[in-house]
Amino acid sequence: MSTCVVTTTKVRTERGYLPTLDGWRAVAILAVIVDHVFGYEFRSYPALFSATRTGPNGVSLFFAISGFLICSRLLEEYAAMGRISLSGFYIRRASRILPPAMAYLIVIAVLALAGIILVSPMEWVSSGLFFRNYLPPPSTGTGWGGYTIHYWSLAVEEHFYLIWPITLALAGPKRARWVAAGLAIAVASWRSWDFHHLLFEKHFPGILFASRTDTRLDGLLMGCLAALFLAEARWRALFLRIVRPWVWAFCAAGYLAIQAVFRRHYYTILESALLALLVTATVLRPNTRIGKLLELPWVRWIGRLSYSLYLWQQLFLVPGANPPWVRLQSFPVNLLLLVAISALSYRFVERPLIRLGHRLAPPPTPGRQDVGAV
Repeated sequence: MSTCVVTTTKVRTERGYLPTLDGWRAVAILAVIVDHVFGYEFRSYPALFSATRTGPNGVSLFFAISGFLICSRLLEEYAAMGRISLSGFYIRRASRILPPAMAYLIVIAVLALAGIILVSPMEWVSSGLFFRNYLPPPSTGTGWGGYTIHYWSLAVEEHFYLIWPITLALAGPKRARWVAAGLAIAVASWRSWDFHHLLFEKHFPGILFASRTDTRLDGLLMGCLAALFLAEARWRALFLRIVRPWVWAFCAAGYLAIQAVFRRHYYTILESALLALLVTATVLRPNTRIGKLLELPWVRWIGRLSYSLYLWQQLFLVPGANPPWVRLQSFPVNLLLLVAISALSYRFVERPLIRLGHRLAPPPTPGRQDVGAV
């Protein structure tokens, strides 16, 4: 037990790497890709179609990962420096998130101007300014919105970045636990109430309920809450004593059971908590079977490509383009092109700009690699 704590602490403080997070990103992006590759093929087979509707689960997992990672990094800086540099955080985040996101928007703008795909000016602008999740479908104009709809999750992430680091810096780690828990409960309560009463819909009709920041923020906050508690050695030790591999398996089975039984309901704070717990457990116990699986080199490689894969998958996997692009959306050509473009994006856009951000605002942990937030 103590070995696990020492090993995890050593990884965190010396290498700046949180084990299994890349593996979890791989699981999340594969859930999205399965949804988009097979979902359109199995529409005439209800059972198969339902089984491959894993995209929402993948995005929820991304939120849990991001909340845990971002809060862990901020706490790491607080412990090392006694404060949180908001300017440094935002420089590194901007260098991480904006270049690949803008590169994708530039490409689809060129394709739209060439008449190959339909992208309206308003959906393009709302994606670039990260309010796509509050854009009603009619506002997409002549475009059908499919090539930018995935920017709703990036908008949620950006709103989280604006709220949480400032909150943590002002409240401090101990008070931030109560703030995170209170905000998560408030978001979940509001989501449940609005789901039944549709107050938001009455005043702002057409905005998708499932993509709004005010209905999804608890998915990130539960990851923050896990990071806040595990930053203290006594809570980390207690967690390691309680969350044995069989407990992890029980929680995973519980999450899958919720998805199977209540497939058509909207998710609850329990699901957000379970995802945060599942992710956190493997970070602290990377030597378990599931931890070793998540740490396989090829799984980590997919995880590191996950941000670019998420950005570009919509263009290749969701049909709707005009010739000749429509030929590139056929299986398996679309998957091969997706991986190739994503690898190029990672190599020539993501990594150089991440390094630039780290030069402009060096992180407190040498050798750290801030990857992946969708």
